[in-house]
Amino acid sequence: MPADAKKLVKKATQLMKPVEKFDCETRKKTTTGGDTITFDYMWATHLSDEDFEWVFDLFKLNMLEMYQKSQWGFDENSKRNELRATTSRFIIALNEEGEKIGYTTYRFVVDHNIPVTYCWELQILPSYQNKGIGGMMLDTLERLSAKTNMEKVMTTVFLYNAPSLGFFHKHGYVSDITCPSDDSGLDYAILSKETP
Repeated sequence: MPADAKKLVKKATQLMKPVEKFDCETRKKTTTGGDTITFDYMWATHLSDEDFEWVFDLFKLNMLEMYQKSQWGFDENSKRNELRATTSRFIIALNEEGEKIGYTTYRFVVDHNIPVTYCWELQILPSYQNKGIGGMMLDTLERLSAKTNMEKVMTTVFLYNAPSLGFFHKHGYVSDITCPSDDSGLDYAILSKETP
């Protein structure tokens, strides 16, 4: 593994408040319905128990059935640990009343010898979907990726999750070089977008 990829990821991971430090919050703050969205940024380990339960409940609301029918299956303890990993960070979207309406969790990782920003989850309340909020959070991740010298933003999507596949494709994400082939028998795709 190239030492510089490891170094870049280590350096990015140690940043306390990277979005604020590099001023890379999305410039888009208004939904298609005209609502103004604000964002909170925090480490997974800094989430209150109440906030973490909200994160987990939204994950289950949107994804439980998909995980249950996936080859991975659903393991609650494993998913809780994944969401609360010490290297995970959150971008939490808030509506005009200050209510939490969605989040993305991401990590800086070395993937196949390349430093990347990995979008682990992107979950939005059903009533706020298709209003541009996910795109705002992706925009922040892409800007952050550029500022921290990560080569691309990556994500994993179930092949039968058509809305999610459509969302990422709309935002310029394509099958990554590491994506399983069509005849692999696997039920997920790995997508990426190179950092500008």
